[in-house]
Amino acid sequence: MTLASFMVNTANDAPGAPQLIAPGEGASVATLRPELSVRNAEDPDSDHLTYDFEIYAGAVLVQKITAVPEGNSGITSVQVPEALLDKTKYQWRSRAHDGERYGPWMDMATFSVHLPVTAINATIDFDPNTLNQGSKGTWVVVYIELPAGYAPKDVDLSSVRLEGTIPAEARPTAVGDQDKDGIPDLMVKFKRSDVIALLPQGEKVPVHVSGKVGTTTFEGVDIIRVIK
Repeated sequence: MTLASFMVNTANDAPGAPQLIAPGEGASVATLRPELSVRNAEDPDSDHLTYDFEIYAGAVLVQKITAVPEGNSGITSVQVPEALLDKTKYQWRSRAHDGERYGPWMDMATFSVHLPVTAINATIDFDPNTLNQGSKGTWVVVYIELPAGYAPKDVDLSSVRLEGTIPAEARPTAVGDQDKDGIPDLMVKFKRSDVIALLPQGEKVPVHVSGKVGTTTFEGVDIIRVIK
């Protein structure tokens, strides 16, 4: 037969370092439990590998996942088991293990967690501060002040509710600055009879107002006095 060659290797060599896949260096993720993925490490002995993952916040190790089975597709992934913090920067790394020896850690990579804004807090001013259940007026007035980056004129009036049930009147409304703090607010009105029927008597009664500005939900609360 034609000469053939082979090699005898009695030593168990450590696997190489896995390679970064996702989240990519400097990436931003919109979940508190992202999936970490690496390209499988090369192993000189073709052993079945498992993987360790570490996540750091600064110099502090916050999560460690061990013995993750190697993916058959050439990529090994794991979902972070415990929720991370929003608006926080993290570092992470991974290494392979062949059953006897650990390979080197991959280079530390960074990512940030930023959840999309789905709700914001609004400043609510209910007028009057003392609501008399025996009064015969037509309306109560609420001033809605939104945080920076949101305009009162963009509020969807049809979405505005008091205590989740009483709708704001379509008009009259107005954008102004009722408390003179330099921040614009939206004035809306609610039927006084509906509000009186809903709110209980008390010295400190919370009044919740919610709605949408664009696609973002806002909500806020004011504390008033309700008397009979």
